[in-house]
Amino acid sequence: MSGIFSKRAVSKGMAILLCLWMTILLLTGCSSQAASTTPATSATTNNSSQATTRVITDMAGRQVTIPTKINTVYCAVPTAEPMVYSLAPEKLAAWVNAPSDDVKKYLSDRAKNLPVLGGWMGEKSTANLEEIAKLAPDLIVFMTTTGVNNNPEQIADSITTQTKRPVIVMESAFADTAKVYRLMGDILGVQERAETLASYSEKKMKGISDIVAQIPQDKLVSVYYAEGPSGLSTDPSGSDHTEVLDFVKGKNVANVQAKGGQGMTNVSMEQVLSWNPDVVLISSNSGGVKAYNAILKDTSWGKVNAIKNKKVYLTPLLPFGWYDRPPNIMRVLGIEWLGSELYPDYVKVDMKQETKEFFSLFFNQKLTDEQVIELLKRSV
Repeated sequence: MSGIFSKRAVSKGMAILLCLWMTILLLTGCSSQAASTTPATSATTNNSSQATTRVITDMAGRQVTIPTKINTVYCAVPTAEPMVYSLAPEKLAAWVNAPSDDVKKYLSDRAKNLPVLGGWMGEKSTANLEEIAKLAPDLIVFMTTTGVNNNPEQIADSITTQTKRPVIVMESAFADTAKVYRLMGDILGVQERAETLASYSEKKMKGISDIVAQIPQDKLVSVYYAEGPSGLSTDPSGSDHTEVLDFVKGKNVANVQAKGGQGMTNVSMEQVLSWNPDVVLISSNSGGVKAYNAILKDTSWGKVNAIKNKKVYLTPLLPFGWYDRPPNIMRVLGIEWLGSELYPDYVKVDMKQETKEFFSLFFNQKLTDEQVIELLKRSV
């Protein structure tokens, strides 16, 4: 009996040890699997599936606690509005500036009637804090070129202090367009939509970049970017206001010091005459028709090669600037437009078709031929 009991005891003990060993293996395997499936993204979710908030790392490196589900977004600057509107138009809760009647022609019925709350632009603030408090958006987006603006963190923290709402900093540099789309898509819960727009942007940017890289140096066109009512304000190469021109290898003639804030360095007529550009590009958003008419009528401007050869173009503006002011996602279409204007022998794109495709994909707008003609007007 004692032998049988001893054998049974040993068998039972081994069974217990075997169960303990298998349990340890299972726990170790689960732990390893959990670590390997952590999403490779700068948006990190709390462990609980029922969590109502999560911590994300914005593009200024700030850790920000935001709602897990974002239903309403207010943009502290106009720069961010086109991206949010193209990603999740139902989440955009307000405008910084009132859209004009011309802009409204390209907006949804809902977007046309959103409230106007002002914002934090450059060196001034027009934000209506009382109305923002009433709106209580789930998220506020502050978009800037972080490499140029040396204090986006302080501005974002200040907006949080003033509004008591979570504020994230996003990058407005043109090269980061696809990256920003993907991060914003994750934050807003529209990852599939974001990937579609990010991939489209990457494809178009690479296509134009590859083309202009083949243009011989002696074929590059010199350009003066005219801003302000007289056209005698500008921004140099390297400015976040001239990224489209730099991207398509237009030779920016403005050898001036970049100005902070909203840019626009003042220059003299003598400087413009000495630069004598092949093309004058007029900002529709800062000078527009007034500058265009003034330049064409002025006898001094008439001595510039661009004026003599009728190479004077207004930057497309609707529904958001294709070139600048604010620098935004429309620049994906803007590089095609400017590239084809400066280098028609190299950048051979059907701008009517490209414009229709962009508006359909990004804004769910089916453009008529008449609307495309209006959008692509080279002059007035």
